[in-house]
Amino acid sequence: MASIEVNNNRCKNEICNQIRSALSTKSDIVLPQIDRKEKVFDPLEDSYQNFKKEFTEAGGLLYEFEVERDRMSDGNYVAQRLGEIYNQIKYAVEAGRWTRVLNASAHLSGILRQFHIDFMETLPESEHADAVIVYAEHLIARTGHVVLSQRGKHMLYPSIAGLARNIIVLSGNASLIDDLKDLTGRMTTTVPQENRPDELNFKFNMMEILRPASFEDGEEPTVAKPRIMLMMIVEK
Repeated sequence: MASIEVNNNRCKNEICNQIRSALSTKSDIVLPQIDRKEKVFDPLEDSYQNFKKEFTEAGGLLYEFEVERDRMSDGNYVAQRLGEIYNQIKYAVEAGRWTRVLNASAHLSGILRQFHIDFMETLPESEHADAVIVYAEHLIARTGHVVLSQRGKHMLYPSIAGLARNIIVLSGNASLIDDLKDLTGRMTTTVPQENRPDELNFKFNMMEILRPASFEDGEEPTVAKPRIMLMMIVEK
């Protein structure tokens, strides 16, 4: 055992000496000048259309509900549009014969009851629902990903993806961001600290990023590979 330990130490020392030698040796290699402020991707011409393409091609089901901004003060108009959205959810639940529907966004409870959509607010440990309803705070346009967070009690821990075979997501084109890096500024806030560099505080404790999965003919969704249905409010 002693000889093995000595041999290991010798090998470690040789590696460390080689690294020190390499770092201290002048190199003729000229590294290119990199503009660190230059964006990696070109700007998207149409964030919403790009999101639609990426989301649906990945296997997501997208339902669009157009609303006119200048009519949002009209209570009857708003009620009509909300009816279209939540009746579509109700139809999906009834057509799928889903008896165990989990609401993962507490602020949706009232309107789900209003449209007579039966749901659970909790799920026993180690059990799964037929479907889960959740609000998505952000949508990533370039990749078609859906971003869920604990901010405002919008999601459950530990994972939406592990709760049900079907995920019904509510969101809107106002929630679109172009790239994942754009999420950083929205999920953190800078807090100045005395005698130390500024520190970042997270606005919420957890975030989950989902992308739809595609299914072969006859393939059914599973808890490990759920189907994602997005109810998208499109403001015009």
